[in-house]
Amino acid sequence: MKQKGLNKMTNQMLKDVEKIRRGFELGSRVGVTQLGRSTQWRDDLERLTAMEVVDRNQTAAVLLKPESFKALMTYLDQVEQELEQEQVEAIFAYRKDSNDWSSGEDLATKAKASLEERQRYIRGLLDDDRQ
Repeated sequence: MKQKGLNKMTNQMLKDVEKIRRGFELGSRVGVTQLGRSTQWRDDLERLTAMEVVDRNQTAAVLLKPESFKALMTYLDQVEQELEQEQVEAIFAYRKDSNDWSSGEDLATKAKASLEERQRYIRGLLDDDRQ
């Protein structure tokens, strides 16, 4: 029962995000000066979910109902998780043929050996000891 309620809430949040992504509805603009002079914009925001605040016909801010803001943040978190999962899968796909999955002490030993080898190579270049 809890899962069903959660899915309904998530679906509503995603619908709110879609409204925001599509842009603003007619009458959903409020001027910066109107914010201080009137409270009508509060009723409009409650009805519209999102409003564009303009200053000299340029977007200065976007007002969202708290529920819409939460929906937007949830949506962004989901997108971020999907992106991260895809990145991890891409890394594993890129390295799938690699058999060098060292870790711990083995990795530390290999790293130290690599650094020492590079140091000898650079020292040889500096000392003009070409091999």
